[in-house]
Amino acid sequence: MSTRHTMISLAVAAALGAPVAAGAQDLGFNYLEGGIVAGFVNDVEASGTFTDNGRTLALETDSGGGGFIAGAWQFWGNMHLFGEYAATSQDLEVSDGIDTVSGDFDLVRWRVGVGYAYPLSRTLGLYGRLSFDNTEFKDARVAGFDLDVDADGNGVGGEVGMIWAATPAIQLQAHVRYTPVGEVATKGSDAFDADILVGLNGRWTFRPDIALVGGYEYGKITLWTVGVRFSF
Repeated sequence: MSTRHTMISLAVAAALGAPVAAGAQDLGFNYLEGGIVAGFVNDVEASGTFTDNGRTLALETDSGGGGFIAGAWQFWGNMHLFGEYAATSQDLEVSDGIDTVSGDFDLVRWRVGVGYAYPLSRTLGLYGRLSFDNTEFKDARVAGFDLDVDADGNGVGGEVGMIWAATPAIQLQAHVRYTPVGEVATKGSDAFDADILVGLNGRWTFRPDIALVGGYEYGKITLWTVGVRFSF
């Protein structure tokens, strides 16, 4: 390769790579993201939230998919406001002891809140969040059954986590969070019980301020996400 071609290649690489590296080291909370989400809800069969004119029903649920959107805005230095919304359609199998029919229902989860981030270094930061959480089951659709779904709950949750810039273009984020509406209640009058969730997220910044994102959060309601983030 000629010296001229080498210099051109280096210049192109610097033009494309330098902004990515600079942006990827930013551990701030100014972003919008969205994409697809899949999930699974445990213990629906024991919840008592699905009824059909008083008939006793046997229920089984399977994983389903949908979409999510989230965002955050940083203010007053290390403070930030944030919000998340996800809706998935969950597969549902219903039996009255004679007939068994497949259908689905919607799982809707959202939360809004405020957080504080503390940078330990240029590539490592800790954060904490307080949020108002809401979880809802709705719109059950099963042929031959007139299902009434009574499952809606909310409350105050909390989260602590860590963000690590593993490379100039790759960030890893881990968190543990408490939510008062993270588990299907199997007794009592409430539709949901509290749960502790553990999550891991990754981001690959492939263009300045644009990253592919993927996440996994494990709990009684488990979700996987894949999407795109725009940082500003």
